[in-house]
Amino acid sequence: MLEIGFFGWAVVAGILFVLPIWRICERVGLNPAISLFALIPVAGLPIALGMLAFKSWPSGEGRVRGPFKEFERLQGER
Repeated sequence: MLEIGFFGWAVVAGILFVLPIWRICERVGLNPAISLFALIPVAGLPIALGMLAFKSWPSGEGRVRGPFKEFERLQGER
C-alpha cells in the first residue's frame, strides 16, 4: 500500500486550506497571497479568515439584507 507520510498529508492539507481562501480573496479584491497565512500552524487560518471577515466586500454591499437590517426596516414601518 502506498504511504504518503507526513509531508504528503501536509501538502494535501495545505492545498485544501489555501486554494479556497485564494479564490475568495481574488473575488473580494484582496491580494490572494493572504491565503498563504493558512499555512502557518495554529494561528494562520484564523488570521486569514479574520481578514476576510472584517473587510468590506465590494460586490455584496446593499444587495443582500442581513437579518438585523430587515428587522430595523420592519420596526421603522410601525
